[in-house]
Amino acid sequence: MARTGGKRSQPKARPAAAPAPVRATLPTAEEEQPTGRGKKSMLAGGALVAVAVLVVLAINLATEEQQGTEAAAFLSPDVTVTGSPLAPFAGAAQDGSIGALAPEIRSTDFAGAPISIEHDGTPKLILFLAHWCEFCRREVPALQSWINANGIPEGVELVSVATSNSEIRPNYPPSAWLEREGWTAPVLVDDEAGRIAQAYGLTSFPFYVAVNGSGEVQGRLAGEQPPSNVAAILAALAEGG
Repeated sequence: MARTGGKRSQPKARPAAAPAPVRATLPTAEEEQPTGRGKKSMLAGGALVAVAVLVVLAINLATEEQQGTEAAAFLSPDVTVTGSPLAPFAGAAQDGSIGALAPEIRSTDFAGAPISIEHDGTPKLILFLAHWCEFCRREVPALQSWINANGIPEGVELVSVATSNSEIRPNYPPSAWLEREGWTAPVLVDDEAGRIAQAYGLTSFPFYVAVNGSGEVQGRLAGEQPPSNVAAILAALAEGG
């Protein structure tokens, strides 16, 4: 007769102990509130940050305002042309405008300040420049180097006109270009229609127009000129009065 095994008695499971409650750790009075010195430091730091933000905002606004003023000056200056325009330049050998009275011009500089070309008794050599013209970009530093070394002859003026200005063409804006080159001649800004350039018969860059003290055209030249040529023209104007 087969023997069957009897059931072993299983030990009774003890109920698990309840987990200990987690106590929220509250900050001590010292941790909860900063000391008076800490408060002062925090307030002082916040004030400095606020002041710094205000300074940055003021600088940004001033810069934007200046850029806006300059952009308006060389994109849409108030140009006035008085007198008959010169014929388009066809070459020095056949320039029929020699002896003609050049137009008087009123415009602004890059900062928007009024500037003019008038028949005031002082001979002038007027140089027309375009910021995107590669010949002008060579002419300006070469001529400025000569001016730095020799100066402009007494009794004559070198005046420049920034014309054909375009935001989508290279080397823009013209004000930054001429400032980089240390250009010292006064600059009149032409308008978008190029009214000053048209009034003086400009056909290419760079373009020179020499006028005597009475405003009569003494000669016109187009294209890059060595400083020695410009020096000779200035000397002749100074002697001729």
